[in-house]
Amino acid sequence: MNPKALLSRGFTLLELLVAIASSTVILGGFLIAFSSLNKTSKLHDDELRNLREGATVRMTIEKALAGASNVNFNEINTEELGNVNILYYYKYDDNNLLNEYGYFYIDEQRISVDPSYEERLDLDGNEINVTHLFFNKIDVDPGDAKASAAEPPDPSKQADFPLVDANRQIVVHDANDFNVNISRVDTEQGDKRVAYNVDYQITTAYFSGGSSGETVDRRERVFKGSSYALGKITG
Repeated sequence: MNPKALLSRGFTLLELLVAIASSTVILGGFLIAFSSLNKTSKLHDDELRNLREGATVRMTIEKALAGASNVNFNEINTEELGNVNILYYYKYDDNNLLNEYGYFYIDEQRISVDPSYEERLDLDGNEINVTHLFFNKIDVDPGDAKASAAEPPDPSKQADFPLVDANRQIVVHDANDFNVNISRVDTEQGDKRVAYNVDYQITTAYFSGGSSGETVDRRERVFKGSSYALGKITG
């Protein structure tokens, strides 16, 4: 058949239907491939985020505990949070004055105090309670009464440990469990130093899809780490 004649007569209905069907199949395949690639990319981003947070929490804990004279991990009861596990430490200067203390603990994110608050909803539009591992560090002025107090601040006293504090920072997102094992290493009294081995485990459950509405696609990760604290003997 003459090509010019074919062009002049146009397409038959059958040819048009075949063309539409072929285009639909090609477009559908492209959309499926794009959706799969997009989901894989989100999963990859989530994995990278958790790896970065794992490195961040290790550095944060090691930096916080460096030079600590006392390291504890206890479950305490507070009016604000109820029962909560807290890893806390104290640091003293050469004059036996308290100059820093800090603590790590899990709490829910709060729109009233957390600048990085992110609302998450379930499939029914209800807000999901999201918890993170928080850290707060308190620098003590040498002239402060706490610095020269006979006893360091007690985490069970709200005045000394303001847990719901706007200065706290998120160390690990979506953390729902925090366990720590501390062993004190005996040193010679003449060294005037005390050492602690700190092993910790943090469990996270996060949304791998990256969307606030995707509650069915939660992934769990367990992060383990160790830290060593060597500080000045006090008392």
